[in-house]
Amino acid sequence: MNTFSVTIKNLIYKMLWKLQIKTFLPLQLIGYAITLCIGVIIILTTYNIYKDIQPLLKKETDVFGNNGVVISKEISDVSSVFGGLNSMKGNNVDRSSIYFTNEEISIFKKQSFVENISFFNTASGFNIYLYINELGIHTDIFFESIPDKYLGTINDNDLWKWDEKEKFIPIVIPKDYLKILNLGYAESRKSSGIPLLSYNAVKWMKGEILIKSKIGKEKFTCQIVGFTEKVNSILVPNDFLIWANKNYGDGKKSKPNKLIVEFNNSNSPEIIKYLKENKYEINKRDIEFNKLINIFRVAFFLIFIIATVIISLSISFVLLSVNLIFQKNKTVLINLYNIGYNLQKISLLYKIIISGITFISISIALIISNFIREVYRQNLSTLFEINLEKNNIYIATLAITILFILLINIFIKKKINNIISN
Repeated sequence: MNTFSVTIKNLIYKMLWKLQIKTFLPLQLIGYAITLCIGVIIILTTYNIYKDIQPLLKKETDVFGNNGVVISKEISDVSSVFGGLNSMKGNNVDRSSIYFTNEEISIFKKQSFVENISFFNTASGFNIYLYINELGIHTDIFFESIPDKYLGTINDNDLWKWDEKEKFIPIVIPKDYLKILNLGYAESRKSSGIPLLSYNAVKWMKGEILIKSKIGKEKFTCQIVGFTEKVNSILVPNDFLIWANKNYGDGKKSKPNKLIVEFNNSNSPEIIKYLKENKYEINKRDIEFNKLINIFRVAFFLIFIIATVIISLSISFVLLSVNLIFQKNKTVLINLYNIGYNLQKISLLYKIIISGITFISISIALIISNFIREVYRQNLSTLFEINLEKNNIYIATLAITILFILLINIFIKKKINNIISN
């Protein structure tokens, strides 16, 4: 008897589903599946690319962030020639032309494209000597510092701190200095056995710093903890330089000869125009890179919005199609309810088909986007440093998919209920 009842029940379900399947329009379901899949692929691929190239962006913006650049004054031929002649005659060199006056800085700050202006802190009134015995380096050097907020990822380095008790000075140098060391200094002294050094190898080496002035002298150990491509200077922690100027300096406040300028819109044509008019120098690579970063982010944002619109339209399309199917077959749904089929049984097939198509489309999109990611990572990893960590976007996508399917099921059940109730 039980077996007979089950058989009859299965036959009834088959008849019910055959009847309901006829209410579907295949082209609508195919259109929904394709558009949903394309939209999800675009969103996932865009997000993956953005996350994977973050190390490259952080590496390029280790100092100053995206909109900060170093600006200085041009040194004219006249100042250079006559300054050199005065120096040879024993006269004090007039260096006033390289400094920014308070009035110039004030006018600069008022420009519509300027967000903020900060200054370099310079070692003043004492000599600094660097000794790295392993490389045979014994030379005079200079130190500068900038506010910590501009140091980006360097600030996250545990070694980038200064404590007077430890007598240790962390240093950041331009990348070009290491190239000069490897391709120039080491090459010219082959007989001394000076090794070629990679960026990581240099970070393991320690040296000695001697600070000397009329007040006294003091020794410190030092270590290179990072590199920068944006500023051509040897950087140390700001706290150390403030302490050194206070204890060994001549007490004179250093005049600003370089400015750190943040632009609120690095694409503004007024920037280059203003700099030329005032004979200010800037590394054009910084401006171009800032423009590239801004264009890159805007492009990704627009692509993300377009993909979101595609997905939204596909969802709206399938919900509208389902609603039209229900309205078109209103009599069928009411008759099924009147002959004994409850709301759950009537809505089951619609839920299974729409949910199944949604899950399959998103799953295919996940597989394709992951394949695209592997392809571009293999190609880009030979050119750039990219993020090789696992991406949690797939887990998040599956969670959102399940939530979305639940919402679709609620919509279907609600619509059928409204039709039956009316």
